[in-house]
Amino acid sequence: MSQAELDALLADEIEKRSAVFDDPTADPREVRAALHTFRGSAAMAGHTDLSLVIAQLSARLRRGETGARHDAARLLRAAMGRLRGGRPVFDTEWPEPPPGLGPSSVDPAYRAEYQATVRERVAELEALLERPEDPSALTDAIRAVHSVKGAAAAIGDDLTTWYCHGLEAALKQPGFDRRRLSADLPRHISVLITLVDDPTSALDTLRPRERRTSAAPSRRASVPPEEDTGEQMVRVHGVSLERVLERVELIRLAQDEVSGAAAVAEHEVSRLRDQQAALAEALRLLGPPRPWGPPAKALATLDAVGRSLAAAADDLEYGSALGRKGADRLKGAAHDVRREIALVRRTSLSSMLNKIGAAVERLAAREDRPVRVLIRAGDAPLDREIAERLVDPLMQLARNALAHGFEAADERVALGKDPVGTLALSAERIGDSLSIVCEDDGRGVDIESVRRSAVLRGSISAEAARAAGDDDLLSLLFVPGLTTKREADLLAGRGVGLDLALNTVRRLGGTIRLERRPGSGLRATLEVPSERFTTDVIWLEAGAFRLALPVSFAGKVELTAPEEPVVPLLRCLGEPSEAACALSIELALRGIPAVRVGVDAVGEVEECNLRPLPTLLAESGPYSGAILRGDGSLLLSLDAALLAVRAWALS
Repeated sequence: MSQAELDALLADEIEKRSAVFDDPTADPREVRAALHTFRGSAAMAGHTDLSLVIAQLSARLRRGETGARHDAARLLRAAMGRLRGGRPVFDTEWPEPPPGLGPSSVDPAYRAEYQATVRERVAELEALLERPEDPSALTDAIRAVHSVKGAAAAIGDDLTTWYCHGLEAALKQPGFDRRRLSADLPRHISVLITLVDDPTSALDTLRPRERRTSAAPSRRASVPPEEDTGEQMVRVHGVSLERVLERVELIRLAQDEVSGAAAVAEHEVSRLRDQQAALAEALRLLGPPRPWGPPAKALATLDAVGRSLAAAADDLEYGSALGRKGADRLKGAAHDVRREIALVRRTSLSSMLNKIGAAVERLAAREDRPVRVLIRAGDAPLDREIAERLVDPLMQLARNALAHGFEAADERVALGKDPVGTLALSAERIGDSLSIVCEDDGRGVDIESVRRSAVLRGSISAEAARAAGDDDLLSLLFVPGLTTKREADLLAGRGVGLDLALNTVRRLGGTIRLERRPGSGLRATLEVPSERFTTDVIWLEAGAFRLALPVSFAGKVELTAPEEPVVPLLRCLGEPSEAACALSIELALRGIPAVRVGVDAVGEVEECNLRPLPTLLAESGPYSGAILRGDGSLLLSLDAALLAVRAWALS
């Protein structure tokens, strides 16, 4: 369908339902329902500006503001006329704000953390100005702007969301190069800072002078005074912390190099000891000097060489011990610095979930979906960077629950349920791992619909779909483009989202697991390391592979009994495996039965930095991240949930 046809349909819909705004006796719920419909239709037609303005009008109506209904009628009729005439909805173009879009009121409980989050992303943009020739600068800028947009949308800051949406689109234009980025970025950085600190001033700055008097009066967002807690606070530049952590990572790599050098020295010690022992044996066989035998001088030379080899071995052994000691000190220092910096970057589990819960409630109210959000989380500390990265996947899971999970109120009553749906968010920290559960009391997942959609899309063959179990089919929901909704709307149905959520969690070294609750909804469990930069892994060897498994997912290691049916790790990787496995390791994931995989050897436990994987590599196997070694090699870390699914399927 062309843009002109979409615009005509939107204009028809406005004309058909706009009479409700002129009726003073109309039920407010009917007015909000009309706005909800217009907002979704505007988004579907590609008019993001109009959708955001309608969202703010809907919020004003819910608050009972005088004049909100009149403003909505005036704006919608003007939009309808412009659409009928083949013109843009507004006579403004980004970065000029559309009429009616004003500052949003940010919850005071989250304002300080929201401002700190945006400042960190802005600091990343400022750092890009120091890399004008870096080919990845533009990609990094788009990623930082997208993060600001996600944080603004989660907190309900529509104005900043609108600006970031336009900026992201501008950065993705084909003609936007690194040179233009260096020229334009300082201005955008200034606007982003002002939008968050003083949105009313930012709005006035973005509007041309001749429009400022005619524009609808903006509502200044209230900024509460900072509470005096009696504690001293030191503000640290976000990028400064990132650079310190980068230096710590270099220290860790240096520790690997020193450890490698010590290992080489130990090998040389062993070789020298062998050579010295061989010389000693040769001298013994030759015996004492005799007139008809070897010259005394030759024997003395051989004896001196033996003593020299022994001394060299002693020196190397001493140097190797020093190297090991130095490597241990470097490792301990890097670990302590990371932990100290992590303390500066802390938030709490309850703070993170309360922020997400508030965003979900705002989204549900905008969509006129009666849903309550329950939060169960303690005040355990959490790295703020991880908390920020988890916002997008958790919001995507919540949006899927709102779009697919909850039945209509009358249908819920007929089923004996509360007419208001419940979305429960809970989190707990277990050792060095974090477990977050998002579950709803809706209709659950229609497994047959997933089966049909997967076959139609070509994600799985019809024969394999018939043979697959429910858990295997649920994992197909993470396949890009798969959707069970026939028509797309503002919330879901485009077949994107869950795959992006999984990729985000994978980049943190974690995994997502879906569980079907027949008749009572769906449960999604996210398990990630609680610290962003490091995680403890145990090294596994299988054939030519050396792979890491996060310790939080590792159970007992046992000798493999001949009669024990163990699935070899190699088979889970798609490799042939004929030889019996000497050992087996248990994959321990909360909430599902344990499964064992066979390996050739189990190595040491090591604290490592997990790096994100390219999408193609992440999709090629059960992998969650990569680990850079001191010798320059790049080894892979296993995704425990995907590995467990493959092991169950093969067992």
